[in-house]
Amino acid sequence: MSHDIIQISDDFWNIRGAFKVLGLLDVQTQCSLVRLPSGAFVMLDSYGLEDEVRERVLALTDGGKAVQAVVNLHPFHTLHVSAARTMFPDAKFYGTKRHHSECGDIGWEPEHPEDDGFGDRFESAFEFHVPAGVQLVTDDPHVHFSSVLAIHRPSGTLHVDDTLSWLPLPWGGRLHWHPTLGKALEPGPDAAGAFRRWAGLLAERCHDVKTVCTAHARMSDLQGEAPGVVAEKIRLATSRIEWKLRRHAG
Repeated sequence: MSHDIIQISDDFWNIRGAFKVLGLLDVQTQCSLVRLPSGAFVMLDSYGLEDEVRERVLALTDGGKAVQAVVNLHPFHTLHVSAARTMFPDAKFYGTKRHHSECGDIGWEPEHPEDDGFGDRFESAFEFHVPAGVQLVTDDPHVHFSSVLAIHRPSGTLHVDDTLSWLPLPWGGRLHWHPTLGKALEPGPDAAGAFRRWAGLLAERCHDVKTVCTAHARMSDLQGEAPGVVAEKIRLATSRIEWKLRRHAG
């Protein structure tokens, strides 16, 4: 069931959903509803909305008719795509190449979120970033490191699945790279440097990001931060996995 809907700004809502491991432990998942300058809406990721959250989303979007597109960003987040298609039958559905192969009956648009220039079709509201030096999908189905990260510039929000996660700790949580990074890196010593440079560029692009929406465990505590705070958290996360990058580079 839907847990909650959190309003980040006048035009951005993060929706928390249930995702149970072994049918017992709820590690949560997410999607986000974003209003474009034109008044149309885009959903980032798919989730089967229920109860009060569903009613609120339908009220915001003229019964769902104002949802222009649903953009699926993590190749392995496929469970709720069909439910989202049922809820938003008139929306354009975008997904990674793995979404196309795993959910073939959805009626996908030909473009993929990992394609260069993908964000241009959404009124310049988004930047989409694909990690460098790592495979978006590996041969190991348990490696869920890579996804397409979305920055919504008007609200200063980063929406990210798995690639960056929020780790709740007794003394305060922290942002960290998904632990399967080592298995996701491309073969060859240059991959580590490519990822390191990309992570640094992402931190730069997040200088004005104030809020980070992460998929699992819970939404991050990074909400309404001052400029530079999120960027520094990303740099700290990268410094903590430097040993993995050096080991990969040999």
